[in-house]
Amino acid sequence: MAKDILRFQQVLKAIFRVLFRIVSRVRVTGLETLPPHPPFIIFSNHISWFDPILVGSFVPGPIHIMAMEGLFKFPPLGMLLRLVGAFPVSRGLLDRSPIEDAMDILGNGGIVFIFPEGGIGRLRRGEKPRPGISLIAERTNVPLVPIGINGCRDLYHPLKILTRRVRINIHIGAPFLITSVSGLPGKKMRKVAMECITREMYSLARE
Repeated sequence: MAKDILRFQQVLKAIFRVLFRIVSRVRVTGLETLPPHPPFIIFSNHISWFDPILVGSFVPGPIHIMAMEGLFKFPPLGMLLRLVGAFPVSRGLLDRSPIEDAMDILGNGGIVFIFPEGGIGRLRRGEKPRPGISLIAERTNVPLVPIGINGCRDLYHPLKILTRRVRINIHIGAPFLITSVSGLPGKKMRKVAMECITREMYSLARE
């Protein structure tokens, strides 16, 4: 099953890379900073519905996206998401399943993709980031790779697409371990880590 997911994902990634390059000018920087081998966690700011597909298409490797549970409730879409290795997370509920799923994926040498905001533009609306990523990083001690994206919202405007004015940037930052962020224990370390995670992805998104 894992090999089937990888093959199917590779085909989709190639298709979407072509589509994105047709409708926009995509610039990717920092690919050389990615860890040479998984497991690791990538995380990004979240500004549009295109973000998971965009990042998933241009970052190499078998990526497992932590996606909103509601997307899985529509059977055809849910089946497609599972075929590409995505797994559900509930908004606003104390659910350990996605954390355990992420740890299993990382334990098997995979790449997990998380949006710490838990939704589109939530930090900009004053909401706090979801702390699950720091807990997963603490328990697995795998590298965290920050990504900042901008320009995706222009894909909502057909005129900009037709006139080739959509410029999308994907900036990949240097990986770091959660233990390098703070020497504090438990919740205190995770709190400092979340501040660092938020700062890193928004700093890259402004570039």
